[in-house]
Amino acid sequence: MKNIIFFCFLNLLSTSFVNSQNRYFVYLKDKSNSTFSISAPEKFLSKRSIDRRKNQNIAINSLDIPVNLNYINQLKTAGAKIIGTSKWLNAVLIETNPEILAKISKLDFVKNIDGNQDIRGAKVATISKMTGTIDKFGSYEEFNYGNSLNQIQQLGVEEMHKKGFTGKGVLVAVFDAGFDKAQTMDAFKHLFSAKKIVKTYDFVSNDTTVFESHWHGTAAMSCIGAKLNAQLVGTAPDADFALYKTEDVGSETRIEEVYWLFAAENADSLGVDVINSSLGYYSFDNPSTDYKFEDLNGDKTISARAADYAVARGIIVVNSAGNEGNNSWNHIVTPADADSVISVGAVDAIGNTVGFSSPGPNAKNTLKPEVSARGSQTTVAISNPNASSSSGTSFSSPLIAGMVASLKQQFPQYSAMKIRELLIKSASKYETPDNKIGYGIPSYKRFVELAQNLLAIENYSEETVIFPNPINNEQAIKIKINGIEISDNQHIEVFDLNGRRIFENTITMDEFRTNLSKFGSGTYSIKVQVADKMHTKRFIKL
Repeated sequence: MKNIIFFCFLNLLSTSFVNSQNRYFVYLKDKSNSTFSISAPEKFLSKRSIDRRKNQNIAINSLDIPVNLNYINQLKTAGAKIIGTSKWLNAVLIETNPEILAKISKLDFVKNIDGNQDIRGAKVATISKMTGTIDKFGSYEEFNYGNSLNQIQQLGVEEMHKKGFTGKGVLVAVFDAGFDKAQTMDAFKHLFSAKKIVKTYDFVSNDTTVFESHWHGTAAMSCIGAKLNAQLVGTAPDADFALYKTEDVGSETRIEEVYWLFAAENADSLGVDVINSSLGYYSFDNPSTDYKFEDLNGDKTISARAADYAVARGIIVVNSAGNEGNNSWNHIVTPADADSVISVGAVDAIGNTVGFSSPGPNAKNTLKPEVSARGSQTTVAISNPNASSSSGTSFSSPLIAGMVASLKQQFPQYSAMKIRELLIKSASKYETPDNKIGYGIPSYKRFVELAQNLLAIENYSEETVIFPNPINNEQAIKIKINGIEISDNQHIEVFDLNGRRIFENTITMDEFRTNLSKFGSGTYSIKVQVADKMHTKRFIKL
């Protein structure tokens, strides 16, 4: 993700890959004769991952089965070095030379090679007119910032925290370019002391060291998990974290999408609930591998497919929309284009659109981004001792990711897609969305109202009877609870099938019957409070 640029430096000599060997993404034809079976998922998925699926009624299928080990061994025998595998795409990232690749491409289980070339594109060397170092994430403005109250209040998250929903028990994965110095910073002491960093992995270097390379991941993570004495509190400061480095800070190539895919599969197997990715792709070091806008249809790129597969397995995926609103691209980036992702745009302190925020829709004309949060002068933690500020959808995205993590704590019974749906419905421009900030800024208060209304619709009282049912304008509706007909003043609410409250009042049943005549034909749910208990039932109005 190329953040809004304050200072831009380029290498004197920008060359491609340090490794002399090429890297290829090889798709396989099948998973025949696998040693794994969906009847024994505990052999390749964690208990937490299996439970997440069960809780959301998601079946384990062939996509969850790892790549065939026999095929991997044959690739090794042919002379390839295995860098990583993808069970969802049934593919292997290998390192080898063109001569060995030619032999591999003829193996009967090999389907094709992505792009028929090195996944990073052909090697390119260009001379720059400027000197310095590459920083594809831009820079940041560092100063003693008061606190993060505004970015929290915009979402209503301070009320969520007051109620004790701070991400406890929810596992959040952060995909980024590195988490430089995070393990030494005051903002994250509470996470390390409580052993809430449960997993780290660098897919670029294939090791577990992630607390290096770049400040960008540290800043993004702080929007979710920081606790910095009256300066910065993230939206889910008590969540657990898995930190993945998927971005190679020295280059921009399509192999980073493969690393994104690997991280998503690892997060799935670990049992992650929420993924935040402040990353995105459309332009690469080798222009011949650049995406065209029509490629960003939500279904084509490796990272978009990976994101949708993750959501299909019950993970909430949040991705920044991009910072390309003021340049010639002027579109969202991938995987923000994916259908099931919550892509996030940027607004300023008073909720206005920020020019750099990438606009939608995607190439399939799906409205993007879905929602927005503060991405202009967002308070972040980058180094000790004070908070800083930085701008970009890279920081509006984790604000939303932390919010949904805390919402997942409060509403664990809801699926990833249900939380996504309610988040969108809670937003400030839900009735009048646009392609700059989507459905607007989500509201915690409105989300809870929608969620509770939906719970009322879903949790029917067996002891409640409505008669007649269906009912028309000429009939007098009656309600019996535990065999006793109610008639005195009752607090009555009525909801439509979308969970919208369309009536609320404390009235007698006779008065309610008069109001009922104003309802159109359709199916509704009624909620009646008697003493301290809520009773709900569905009825049909003819």
